Amino acid sequence: MKRTAISMLRMLAICGSLLAFTTACDDDDDDDLPIVDDDMEFNDIQLSGANERPDSVDTDGFGTFNGTYDDATNTLDYTVTWTLGNPQDSVTAMHFHGPADTTAAAPPVVPITGFDTDSVGTFTDSAVLTDDQEDDLRDGLWYINIHSGTFPNGELRGQLIED
Repeated sequence: MKRTAISMLRMLAICGSLLAFTTACDDDDDDDLPIVDDDMEFNDIQLSGANERPDSVDTDGFGTFNGTYDDATNTLDYTVTWTLGNPQDSVTAMHFHGPADTTAAAPPVVPITGFDTDSVGTFTDSAVLTDDQEDDLRDGLWYINIHSGTFPNGELRGQLIED
């Protein structure tokens, strides 16, 4: 009887210890915290003359913009493609403009340089943004504008709105 009581006490002590260890280890080690990803993706933003403001322009030209904004480095990596409406025309300027929504025009905020001026082209580059520029980009208040000889105020525009 004494041995049974000691065995029972031992068993209770072991079970109590196991219970204490299992409740003390809560497995709550930050793995369940949401991952904050402040990067932005811009996929197949359409550039057209119909998007130009304050007045749209009548062109057969078109283009696309694809890009990624990396919040850690404040860098916008992008590729823009275009076909101007007139094959004999050339690109005279290219910029990011803002802040403006889709109904308004705004001044250039970041110039784009080094592109081919041909009427058809593709250009890949990156731009480092300031905090204020990042805020405007996040708010959908930036657009890319391609200017041509035929349309010096802008032939192709695309609003940078995140997917």
